Amino acid sequence: MASASHYFQQQIRWRALEIVFWVACLLPFVLTPNYLSLASQVAITALFALSLDLLVGYAGVVSLGHAAFFGVGAYTAGLMAKHYWTEPLSGLLTAGLVSGVLGYALSHIVVRFRHLALIMLTLGFGLLLHEAANSASTLTGGADGLQGFRVPGVLGFRFDMFGRTAYAYSLLVLFVCFLVCRRIIHSPFGLALRGIRENATRMPAIGAASQAHLR
Repeated sequence: MASASHYFQQQIRWRALEIVFWVACLLPFVLTPNYLSLASQVAITALFALSLDLLVGYAGVVSLGHAAFFGVGAYTAGLMAKHYWTEPLSGLLTAGLVSGVLGYALSHIVVRFRHLALIMLTLGFGLLLHEAANSASTLTGGADGLQGFRVPGVLGFRFDMFGRTAYAYSLLVLFVCFLVCRRIIHSPFGLALRGIRENATRMPAIGAASQAHLR
């Protein structure tokens, strides 16, 4: 037990490269202040990649439909801002909750399959939700995108055309989600996910129910 605790403590410690990376993420404020809107899009895409890495890289669940959950969250936040209230933090939390509920509902089907069947199944789910969003153009805006709403600011900082607030907000959310994912992968649960990725059949023998963990 002591050796296991020591192992997890070693894994949790920050490496120098991690610190350098996050400090470097602040450089666009100084070096490229005219491209902060682009930098915020990079941070948003990095958040997408971070969640996909947790699913594919550590759990071994190969997914070609991961963008469906990203889109569901985006539409949830956008529709809230358009019809109810424009405070972005509550929209962010609600978007994550709705996407999580959808992911958990679909997981009861997805975790039953492996390899090619899993790839085709997730691809099919992604295409179905994509087509559903395009077809419901009165609600989602279809191919033209959701329009007619404005998010004035967050925590007293206004969003402007220069993208300062947008990049700071996107980077902060990315960093918080990185901390959460880092804690997950360096926990007993994360270790179980890696074991399931290597051999899903043997893991239940040591008390890690494969399908329950993957869901």
